[in-house]
Amino acid sequence: MQEDVFPAAEKILSDIENVLKKDPNLVSFEIIPAEDNKNKSPVFHDENSLGLASWSVQPLFSYAYNRLLDLRQNKHRREDSGTVSKWLLGVLLLNPDISTFWNMKRELVKSGRLDPMQELGFASIVLYYKSKCFEAFAYRRWLVKFILMESTHSVNVDSILRNEFKVAAMAADRYANNCHAWSHREYALGLFETLAPEDLNPLLQTEWEESSNWCNRHVSDYSGFAYRQFLLKKLLLYRRNREEGAPSPERVAKSRELVFKFAKAGTRGCNDVFLLFDGSSDQVLDLMHDSENEKRVSDYEQCLINLSYWAEECMLNEDLIISFPGHEALWCHRRFLAYSLLALQTSYKKYSYYKSENFDPCQGIRPRIEINRSRTVDSASVSKGLLELAFRNHNHDVIALAKKSGNHQHSLAEKFIKYLKFIDLEL
Repeated sequence: MQEDVFPAAEKILSDIENVLKKDPNLVSFEIIPAEDNKNKSPVFHDENSLGLASWSVQPLFSYAYNRLLDLRQNKHRREDSGTVSKWLLGVLLLNPDISTFWNMKRELVKSGRLDPMQELGFASIVLYYKSKCFEAFAYRRWLVKFILMESTHSVNVDSILRNEFKVAAMAADRYANNCHAWSHREYALGLFETLAPEDLNPLLQTEWEESSNWCNRHVSDYSGFAYRQFLLKKLLLYRRNREEGAPSPERVAKSRELVFKFAKAGTRGCNDVFLLFDGSSDQVLDLMHDSENEKRVSDYEQCLINLSYWAEECMLNEDLIISFPGHEALWCHRRFLAYSLLALQTSYKKYSYYKSENFDPCQGIRPRIEINRSRTVDSASVSKGLLELAFRNHNHDVIALAKKSGNHQHSLAEKFIKYLKFIDLEL
């Protein structure tokens, strides 16, 4: 059979197109191992799932690919947009890594010949089959932006963006270390922050809980922890708008309890520990960061809530390292938490709240080194806040257990110790 000659190609492509139109709730696509059967269609559709018999894949792809390539190279040739759409459907469903054909789809969407909402559905089917396809994610981002910014469709921003979180979660579940899926999730959250800032905080809470559950089930997948780091920065830097009311006493009490649960490891010999129970939010924060700055106009209750996320993540990370020894992703995540501690201390001492500039890797480590070098006393006598003391004691316990858990875990602990020395954070 010649590569561009396949008599049944148009019929098969039409069958696939009809399934996509008939079933808007289609969720999956798979290649089904099957021998050639001339009396039966290679297209299968059952329970919101689409399948294609394996014998038809190569000739169908070659047919559609050669037709599209010929069309692309012959600029004077005119072809019906419906036919071009079918060819694109066949090619991209089977091999979605060809950016030229996604660009042809963009042209059809912009000219009004393809429905962008239906294209979102098609892209999700592609990502079910090829879950780490960068081109498919890039097309989805373009579609979302087109629908929200340029399309004449009446759309619900919340519904559109929350669907992107679902698609990203599906792709991350189907392909390990899927950085493209988590990057897409970050993009969706960024759009949500821009277009619906009033609903950002509830979304951050939801994402924080869902990503925690996901990472607990995938302790070797650093991509998920990288997304947790992205969320943690958002939560640490979150500042309430004027329209938002004060946090409830229950919420503040829960945050204080989380911070105390983490910090009690550093309270040995501390004379002001009673402030953790009876002190105001600003007194607790000053004790945590060893800060004696003059009070500035700052939302200390919100700052305490923000800090509780860091404390919660440290305790979760410690539990995972102990429960699942030998996973480098967990130790790399702990490095981020160590670096974040320096950023938190530097920022709070300077502004009485957390500011994004101190999370810049080029600035976050340097201030701590300069502070220590400017002192006339040795590092052993430098006063430290409860936050740093507690983190040091937690690290001591984790590392001691790691050294008893085998050579690999011991090696990971040694690398972590070297990192702590590099950022000038005592063990």
